[in-house]
This record gives sequence, structure tokens and C-alpha cells, in this order.
Amino acid sequence: MTQGNNNIILGFDTSCYTTSIAAITLNKEIILNEKIILKVKKDNKGLRQSEAVFQHVNNMGEMSQVINNKLKNYNIVGICASTKPRPVDNSYMPVFSVGYNFAKLLSSANSCPFYETTHQENHIESSLFNNDLENKERFLAVHMSGGTTEILLVEKKNASYNIEIVGGSLDVSFGQLVDRLGVKLNYNFPCGKYIDENALRCKEKIQNGLKTSVREGYMNLSGIENQMNKIINDYDKEYLSKILLDTLVRSMYKSLTYICEKYDLREVLFGGGVSASKYIKKELSEKLKREGIKAYFTDREYATDNGVGCAIIGLNQMKNY
Repeated sequence: MTQGNNNIILGFDTSCYTTSIAAITLNKEIILNEKIILKVKKDNKGLRQSEAVFQHVNNMGEMSQVINNKLKNYNIVGICASTKPRPVDNSYMPVFSVGYNFAKLLSSANSCPFYETTHQENHIESSLFNNDLENKERFLAVHMSGGTTEILLVEKKNASYNIEIVGGSLDVSFGQLVDRLGVKLNYNFPCGKYIDENALRCKEKIQNGLKTSVREGYMNLSGIENQMNKIINDYDKEYLSKILLDTLVRSMYKSLTYICEKYDLREVLFGGGVSASKYIKKELSEKLKREGIKAYFTDREYATDNGVGCAIIGLNQMKNY
């Protein structure tokens, strides 16, 4: 290894449910992508911010040894952390203060610049990593996670983005619906992978799907939970999982076809933990393709919470100065 190719950028993301640290070279080669899922007690549907902050602090201590071992032959020349959920005023969650403060400390110790970004921009950048959109300057991005279901109009501006919410859920998120069903089916939180596996195993065709409520790109999803509660004792876990994911796919399809027409766009990038669902990827991609809309899903390791997007954003900002 020569001095010219061992400089790296670190990325930190401390979200509501994952502690993430990544490192990339100046050529965008990923050399570290470590994450620890926060622990949620059995039958609980989430974590308080104070509990998540405590776990993040402990996880950072645990991951410090990993960083020391894996990165000992590299020079840290820049660090970037997500400091809030979204790139808007008054966007704040205490969990992001953990990654921010650890990143600031490391930047001081290594005498290197510190850059800030947001959790949402991190997801967009990490989703772009393995996807080659025809137009990376203006596209739609869908952020589907445990707490967020938003459709975003993204326009690139230098090393950052202009992001406008143009659709999504007006109440609960896709992730919340999936986790609430999973907890009722006695799965450990987060429940996405279990619901997805169930839906893929189900061979029974859906005769009567649940009703959806979509208007001009925006979805009301709480009614889906009420409908699920009425049938939860009538079907097995595979069919219940499939009918829920089918309803989410149809809701998103209706929203996206309207928004793509409104903004004259034909490319949609998907990110966030829910976008790692193989069932949603297959069904939604096929539906959108029939409308001439190309869907870009990324690998699970970059769809779920990670620090890779933060590291890439840090590199882009460094190059921009």
C-alpha cells in the first residue's frame, strides 16, 4: 500500500435503530461498513430516544476497537456524520447527537475536516452507490423506513441536494405497519425480514385486496392497520404478510404514477429499510415498468441504515472545497 491510496473518509450515522460507521477511499472503494442494530425488548414496538442514545454510546465504544484494527494502515483525512433526520430547519432527533459528537472528537484527534449531512441524504447517496440513473441531477427518491414513508423530488446542487417532499404517507409509515403486524405475529422487532419471507413463501393468490386511500401522491395508511386487525385471526401468517405488502405496493404504485406524471420523471430511486423487501422490489418494479417507469432498488446492506452515504457525502464535500 502506498501513501497515495490509503487516505480515507469516515461516515457516521446513529439512527433510531442502528449504529453505523463506514470508511471509503478517495476512489470510493468501501473498506469498512460496520453496523450494530439497537436492541428492542420482546413485544416492544420501538425504543425511546433516551434508550437509543444510551445504546449508541455503548456501541461506539465497542466499534472503536473494530476501527482501530481495520483502519490502522489508513490515514483519516475527513469525517462526515448525519446530524439530523432531514435537510430542513427544525429537524432534530437526539440520537444523531451521538454520531455527531464522536465524529467531531475523531476529526479533532486526526486534525482533519468535519462535514455534516442528514440521515435522509445519507440514504439517497448510499442508494445511488450501486445504481446508475440516467439523470442523477433530478429524480424521484422514495424513503421507506421504520419511521418515514416519503416521496422526494431530488435535485443535485454541487455536493448537496435540494429535496422537496412531493408525496408519501400522511400518517403512519410502511415500516410501522410492517412492524406492528410482525409483533402481533410474535416476531422480534424490527420485523421486516420475517414479514418479507412470509410473503415470498405464500402461494395463495389474493382474492380481495385491502382498500387503499391515495390522493394526489399522498397516502393515508392507518386504515390499512384497521383492516388488518379485522382479518388477523382469519388467515395464516404467510397470507397476512402477503396481503399487507401487496397493499403497500398498490398504495405506492398509485402515488408514484401520479407524481411521475406531474413532474415528468421516469426514474425512481428507493432507499430505507423497507425498500430491502424482496417482495416489494419485485411487485412494485413490475407494476412501474408497465407504466414506463424505471425503479432502482439497491443491495440490502445499502438500503438499510448504514454510514456509506455519509462517507461519500464527506468525500464529495471535500472535493468541492
